[in-house]
Amino acid sequence: MNISISNDLEYLAIFSLVLILPKLLLRFRLPSGITALIIGIIYSTIDPTIQDDRLFRFLSQIGITSLFLFAGLEVDFAELKSDGKYLSKYIAKSLFIILIMILSLSYYFELSYPSATILALGIFTPSAGFIMNSMHSFNMGEDQEYWVKSKAISKELMSVVLLFIALQGDDIKSMLVSLAFFAGLFAFLPLIFKLYFKFISPYAPNSEIPFLVVLSLTAGVVSKELGTYYLVGAFIVGLIGSRFKHKIFKDDEKMLFSALAGFFNVFLPFYFFQAGLKISVGEVTLDSFTLGLIFIVIFVPLRLILTSSSLKYVLKEFIKKPYQISLSLMPTLIFGLVAAGALRAKGEVDNKLIYALIFYTLISSLLPSIFFSLTRKGEKA
Repeated sequence: MNISISNDLEYLAIFSLVLILPKLLLRFRLPSGITALIIGIIYSTIDPTIQDDRLFRFLSQIGITSLFLFAGLEVDFAELKSDGKYLSKYIAKSLFIILIMILSLSYYFELSYPSATILALGIFTPSAGFIMNSMHSFNMGEDQEYWVKSKAISKELMSVVLLFIALQGDDIKSMLVSLAFFAGLFAFLPLIFKLYFKFISPYAPNSEIPFLVVLSLTAGVVSKELGTYYLVGAFIVGLIGSRFKHKIFKDDEKMLFSALAGFFNVFLPFYFFQAGLKISVGEVTLDSFTLGLIFIVIFVPLRLILTSSSLKYVLKEFIKKPYQISLSLMPTLIFGLVAAGALRAKGEVDNKLIYALIFYTLISSLLPSIFFSLTRKGEKA
């Protein structure tokens, strides 16, 4: 009984810290995901046995799949099509830069092309769900928010495809099985949605969000078991669900989007907490920090220049302040941690490089909060 009580108290302490402390520190512009990650790092040093706790692993799965479900639902194919000419140029330019990065990282660090691809994606991919969830604190106009969302989503779509290829490229049989599964999702999910709206939704009011969450979690877990990652399956569920938004959200789209955002805001901190549990402070070296700083010095300006130049030459209305959009696209927290986890699982990459990526990810994800906070203080003064 005493052991049971102590376990309950430990869970209570962790839940309180993970759910409340990140919200308290938002007043200091510290993203809640980073706070939860740090809590995980600290707790893993206090109690290493908690690293394999099934409860926190399951909560983290719900968090990451619901986030990418949300990101997929946010995709508006009509909007992407209307701005297709501009976005296709932006994606083509991004693909070229990523290709150069893959070749350079592979050569310099002696990595296989799949590992170099995962590392490049971790460095270069903005985390759309994390960014959209943080935009309210950036103090931007609606048009600017639209372009931040469009660019983040379009690049994330590209990166999800590249990540799938990188994770499965070494095993053709496994890749074909995964492709068959994802093809099945695209083929049968629309039918599942239609059956749900015909036979279940009319008799189970307000069940849309639980239905979406269960679907995304199931697809995410299966895709992980197939050797890809949770985000791929969950993102596909969101993409297909976006075609049924008029039925899912009916007349209360804004309210139900807020409900879904509120749902993953409860569980997403546990994804970061779980990621923090996997980080061993003893494995972090000075070389990791040095390499991470080199990544920041090289790749942050490169990403800023790529986005700002595109806006200046194509979208004249943003020529005065393109940096606001560019800076808002800096956070790579989700994709950076996903890439770090994938590289660790492959076992081909030195820990020094993995922790350098994590350090780069943390700093790049803090940049918008720091910049916009300083900008507000300057305007008030």
